[in-house]
Amino acid sequence: MATIVLQVTGMKCGGCENQVRDAVMACSGVEKVTPSHKAATVEVEYDPATTDLDQVRKIITGKGFTLVH
Repeated sequence: MATIVLQVTGMKCGGCENQVRDAVMACSGVEKVTPSHKAATVEVEYDPATTDLDQVRKIITGKGFTLVH
């Protein structure tokens, strides 16, 4: 397993966190998603052999949130 922490802006509450968590958990190989609107982060624990991180990023931005590079 590997872990990545993405900087994400636009999450304002627990509902935003749940929206991101549920969407990213649907990705193949994702084991755990820990979003934090207070820290403006999304921590993703995943299997690098089966998870497409570009897809994870697209899911987050597709929900209306912004990735900080």
